[in-house]
This record gives sequence, C-alpha cells and structure tokens, in this order.
Amino acid sequence: MSNGSPSAYLLWALLSVSFFTFMLIHLWSYDKFKCLRWDSGRQPGAFKRVMTYSYFATVPLLMVFAVAMTALKYQEGSFVLPDGTIMPRPFAVWQKDHLEWIIPLYFILSIAWSLELVTHLEELTFWLFLLHQGPRKREWFHCWEFRTWYLGSLAAVLGMPLTTLMKRHNLETCEAWIFLGGSSAGTFTTICFLYVLANFPGFIRRVKAEGAEPDVVIRLTTFYHHNCIRVVFRFFFTVPLLVLAVDGLVNKSFIVVNSPFWSDILLMMGGIGCFISSAITMLVFFPRSMTSEAGYKAHALSQHSNANTAPVTELPNYERHDTPLPSPKSMTSVDRARMHAFTFPETVPEMELPVELSQHRPRPPSGSPSDDTMWGGSTRKPTASTSQLSRNDNYRAHMPLFVDGTPIYVEEVPPSPPYPVVHPYAMNFTSPIDLLEDDAS
Repeated sequence: MSNGSPSAYLLWALLSVSFFTFMLIHLWSYDKFKCLRWDSGRQPGAFKRVMTYSYFATVPLLMVFAVAMTALKYQEGSFVLPDGTIMPRPFAVWQKDHLEWIIPLYFILSIAWSLELVTHLEELTFWLFLLHQGPRKREWFHCWEFRTWYLGSLAAVLGMPLTTLMKRHNLETCEAWIFLGGSSAGTFTTICFLYVLANFPGFIRRVKAEGAEPDVVIRLTTFYHHNCIRVVFRFFFTVPLLVLAVDGLVNKSFIVVNSPFWSDILLMMGGIGCFISSAITMLVFFPRSMTSEAGYKAHALSQHSNANTAPVTELPNYERHDTPLPSPKSMTSVDRARMHAFTFPETVPEMELPVELSQHRPRPPSGSPSDDTMWGGSTRKPTASTSQLSRNDNYRAHMPLFVDGTPIYVEEVPPSPPYPVVHPYAMNFTSPIDLLEDDAS
C-alpha cells in the first residue's frame, strides 16, 4: 500500500489544514470556543465531554498524518519502470530514518479513524433512540441504543490500534488492514443511517404536531438536509478505501493498487469524502443560528397573535337538561344580544348569578383563594370567563352557569400529557451531543 503518490497525500494534507482552519473559524463564531470548556453544554456530563473531545481530536490527528506522510513521500520521490510507468518508491527501498516514521503515523491514523467511528456511531444510535420512542419515554443512558454505542466505541477504540500493532511487521499490508477495518465499519454505519434518513421526514412531522418551537423544527430540518449530503460523502470516504484494502489483501495481481490512476483517484476520493463529511458533522454537532446571532428569537404562532382579526375560540361542549333554552323567536332583543355575546375566553358580558345561587356558593377549602380573591372583590360580579371558571374545580364540576334562568354545564376535558409521542430530547433539540439536564448522567 505504498503505491499512493505524493500528489494524493498532498490533497489529504491540503484538505486537513483547510478543514482545521474552518473548524477554528466556526467555533469562534459559534461561542468563542466556550464549547471546548470542561463544563460546557446544558448538561456537562461525561458523555458530553467524551463526544466533544473525541471529535475535536480527530482533525489534528488526521492533519498530522497527512502532512507528515506527504513530506515523506515527496522526499522519497518516485521511479520509472521499464515500460515508462511512474511509481512511488516502495517501503523496501526507503531510507531508514524515513522508514521509522511509518509505524507511528499508522498508529495516529488508526486512532483518528477510531474516534471518527465513535462520533458517527453515536449519532446513528442517538437518532435510532429518538425514532423508536413511544408513549413510554426511555432514558438515553439506560437504553439498548446507548449500550450499542458504548460497546461499538470500545471495539473501535481498541480494535483499530490493535490492528496496527499486530500488522506492524509488514508495512506493505499494514495500511491495507487499517483501511479494511475502518472503511468496513464506516460503510456499515453509513448504510444503517439510510434507515434514519428514510424515517426522518415523518419524525419531523410528529415533532411539528406536538407543538415544537419553530427554531427546533428548523434545526431538525436543516439536520436532515445536511445528513442527506453527508451520507453521499461518507460513501465517497469509505467505499474507495475499502476497494483499495480488499485489492491489496485479497487480489494477488493488485489490479487497483498497482494502477497509478486508480490508486490515486481512490485515495483522493477518500480524502474528499472524509473531510467534507467531517465538516458537516461539525455543523450538526455545533450548529450556528443566524437568527439568534442577529438578536432575534422565533416564537410559535398562536391564535391570538394577530391583533387585526378577532380571535376565534372554540366553544366547549354543552349538555341539554330538563329546562329547555328559550326559543330565539321568544327572546327579546336584549336576550338575543346576550346570547350572541356569550363567547370564550375574550370579551364576555357580565352575567349576574341568581340570588339563591349567590347565597349558597360553597365555601372554598382551607388554603384556597377566598371569595374576594376568586371574584376580584365583593363589588365585582362573576363572569363566564374561562380563567375564573378554572379557579375552583369543584364549583365548575358540579354547579351550573345560569343564562336567563337556564342552567348551562361546561364539560371539562382533561389536558393531554405533554409530548405523548415525541421524546423531550427532540422537543428541545439543539445538538445530538447536547442533552437535557434532567436525563443526563
């Protein structure tokens, strides 16, 4: 696998340095590097720290590997075969002092790739966790998705360096084994992420139906579009390197590896896919909001937000009783005006209770508001506004309202529990690694 040309590794070096510069600019604009603090986030627990530092450690490690390998490749140069083909010098004829750098650089590559696998596996399992929610809410740190990420991360962090350690005696195949382990795991993770993307539009619709804030819906929609692009570049990253690894380990004729064109084009595609997908990951983990940075905050639309139009409020259900309502033909103009003006919960005409009802109002229990606080003072007449009706549950449940001597009962519908389908993580979503305080550990 020493057949990669200096130009291919030069592209890796340029992309890594460019991405590192972009990362510094983005983090400064995001929160001036506050996200790198030990106690950053809504819940600065061990999980937040592991995900933050594992992601940010990947970029410098890849940059060190790419820049150092490019320098070594250019110092060793290439040679011309008898048929005129130009090939990079194999490791067998490298200078000894240059050759001593190869194994440390392979360890750096394997560690960086293992941390990259930790990052993408966490995002996959986190969204599987949210997509599989039902009426019974689960906790992230006690679900099978978290255990899958935990075990998979241990396998990646231990397995990639161990592969380099076991294959260090054969430099020609050591890089192929690193490519095989990292690209096969990355390809499998990316294929599983297609399931998340297929179900994500329906997930966004459920979040909107639950009444999430506009900022949350916009952030989730942006995340969905970013990941559609990232999945493409993830395949650009893993599949070409997997082809190189399989050809270098299985095919003894080395059709791809010994071809200057195919070896370089696959290495270049892998580098482009790696750093572009990593840049999109940073935009997902640390998303900037131009709205909040400009000093604005989006608010959910309500039925009372438009001051130019009269608010429309749905009337509660009524039950008819023995005493029938008076016929509209038998009503006086004053009666009809009162009935037409009877709406909830805005401007309501005051209706006096009958004398017998006002004298026998039940006394509020101890600790509850008195008559003065319930009705706003002795000189204030009770009205049919919903805010006053909700102050005494027993009265509302058992005592009717009288309109022109006719009892009217208001049926109370118990409020539905918040977020019956969608997890609160999604309703307060900021980032896949920024969890809520009450559920983190």
